Amino acid sequence: MFPAIAPCLAFVDVETTGSSPERERVTEVGVVRVDFDGDAVRIEEWSTLVNPGVPIPAEIQWLTGITNDMVRAAPSFAEIAQEIFDRLDGAVFVAHNARFDYGFLRAEFNRAGLSFTAKTLCTVRLSRFLYPDRSPHTLDAIIDRFHLEGEQRHRALGDARVLWRLLQRLADRHAPAEIELAAHALLRRPALPPNLPPDAIDALPHAPGVYVFYGLNEHPIYIGKSIDLRARVAGHFNSEYRAPGEMRLSQEIHRLEWEETAGEFGALLRESELIKTRLPAHNVASRRKSNLVLLSFDDEGCATLTRAAAFEFAQLGNCYGPFGSRSAVRRWMTGLAAEHNVCLKTMGLEGRRKAAHDGAPCFNYQLRRCRGACVGAETRAEHAARLKELLLPWLLPRWPHAQAIALVERNTERSQEQWHVFDQWCWLGTVKSMTAAFDLTRTAPRVFEADAARLAVQALTGQLRDRSPWRLDRVELAPNASPLATTLPLVVALADSARENALTPRQLHHDDLHAAI
Repeated sequence: MFPAIAPCLAFVDVETTGSSPERERVTEVGVVRVDFDGDAVRIEEWSTLVNPGVPIPAEIQWLTGITNDMVRAAPSFAEIAQEIFDRLDGAVFVAHNARFDYGFLRAEFNRAGLSFTAKTLCTVRLSRFLYPDRSPHTLDAIIDRFHLEGEQRHRALGDARVLWRLLQRLADRHAPAEIELAAHALLRRPALPPNLPPDAIDALPHAPGVYVFYGLNEHPIYIGKSIDLRARVAGHFNSEYRAPGEMRLSQEIHRLEWEETAGEFGALLRESELIKTRLPAHNVASRRKSNLVLLSFDDEGCATLTRAAAFEFAQLGNCYGPFGSRSAVRRWMTGLAAEHNVCLKTMGLEGRRKAAHDGAPCFNYQLRRCRGACVGAETRAEHAARLKELLLPWLLPRWPHAQAIALVERNTERSQEQWHVFDQWCWLGTVKSMTAAFDLTRTAPRVFEADAARLAVQALTGQLRDRSPWRLDRVELAPNASPLATTLPLVVALADSARENALTPRQLHHDDLHAAI
């Protein structure tokens, strides 16, 4: 008796011009549809070449044997989309590394104006579930292991036939209930990457923290944070690869690690610390923090840009930022000028800096988008006062305390408490007790990191909205101070967009991370 996985199974394979569903196209589709009606089994095989509308790379032609000449007269996907849709309709979508084939077909259907969804069963994951001690689980390895030779490899119908034969071979070797249990368990779970074990996310908590994806070695390929670790990691794997990099990331993941934090503030700091110290390949934007700059103004009111790495504490109270790069400052200031009629020329951001105060009108003044600081219609003092008010949310103020402080983040539900220690806006580290916090104030070097400073400023000046369930208190770490006397409630919420706002000096402690391999 064949396992009762579903009334209908569609074994699918596609050949493509590359690995990105958004950029690349399908060149061949093969489907073996198996319908079960009691003891009766009806099998239909179908395949077609597809004209991708783009050249097939030479290496893909060599791998699949499908050439540009072969697909030149083939129908486009749009021309056969409805037929393929009908052949898959109502069936469980079975494929080897199902997210690849499913993702490509969804993208092609979407371009053809059809919305396609289906339950997917990945035979890579099924093989890992039934044989966790056997590897690899590539299709070539499975063909050798189960003696499934005889089909044409890297052609759509040949590979689809192999998958149907594999399921029959598994049914011969295992009791129907065992196959059904494995299939139903996989159908209920998120579509994990093919190289992760089926239970990879089961131990992840519904709690804030950071997570790390690894490839084949000890170097991480991606680091992220979330207020709900399990939901966020599952969200990575439930996506339909709308972003080109998602497919590559999924293919590369072999294991994951995570670390729970007391709240989102700690998760932001820890995430950026790990990114800074371990340089994961897929966190490209976050790794560009070496380009951060700060904005200040000279006595003439002209803008000056300073690399954040060259910051000196004497500049506190007179600089703004951080900004991602010099060009980012110019774009931001251009937008500010357009919205609030401040003068780019007076700030030395239009034309030659020496001409900032030559009395000639700026470009925006001629369009009536400047109040005229460039021509004296607005005094420099008035212009400077307006500009100062507009930039106030980005000011890095002077340190308002006589000593170091701790921002104590508490998560009563998870019995978590973390002490984030700051002095002169420098993050000294995160510890779990007041005693350890005092130790940091005595031993940790004061290294200024612009984004960590920005987070602390937002917390202490109330710029962050009250949307977080995790309590954040301020504790003065003065010698002989009473914690009860120096603790002030400070409930802080960090929006998801604040993700880019943390670079930290604390060293990586690999043992803090939990692993799923």
